[in-house]
Amino acid sequence: MRASRICISRWTSNAAARWCDELGLDTLVLEQNEEVGGQLLSVHNPIENYLGVRARNGRELRDRFVEQTKDCDFDLWTNVEIAGVDLKAKRVRLRSGEELQSIAIIIATGLRRRKLGIPGEDEFVGRGMIESSGDRAAFAGKDVCVIGGGDAAAENATLFAEACPTVTLVHRGKKLRARREFTEALHT
Repeated sequence: MRASRICISRWTSNAAARWCDELGLDTLVLEQNEEVGGQLLSVHNPIENYLGVRARNGRELRDRFVEQTKDCDFDLWTNVEIAGVDLKAKRVRLRSGEELQSIAIIIATGLRRRKLGIPGEDEFVGRGMIESSGDRAAFAGKDVCVIGGGDAAAENATLFAEACPTVTLVHRGKKLRARREFTEALHT
């Protein structure tokens, strides 16, 4: 069992990692993906509502976060799957079987897009079904359907409209839940 002072799950916790470094704590960040950034990497519009920072897109904002932590002294493990967490014992068990013991655990899971729960959903990811308009060049000239009523759906529908002849937005409610800036963009 490897001992670490602070275990932090996911890169959304980069601010916590920076604070831990400033406090001189031995810190380990566990990231499930190959690349840090989570859903920030799926944001393709300008980000102007994060105080003190403006970025052309999520990747640029993520890069700024990375830049601000590059001089920090914490370990970052990527491609790590967490199999279980014992909060009382402050122990993290990885899918590989390795166990990490720490004096504290900070869980910052980020978020995931909601799944539809329809047959074939998992089988068609990346084969005509995608979660982000970042791949919109592959759909240029094609008719697309965006499912959802929140910010991500409205934003992606707007971005697809730049490259696709027809974009159909399907949602289950009578009114979109997306912010006004996104719903207004749908009508232009």
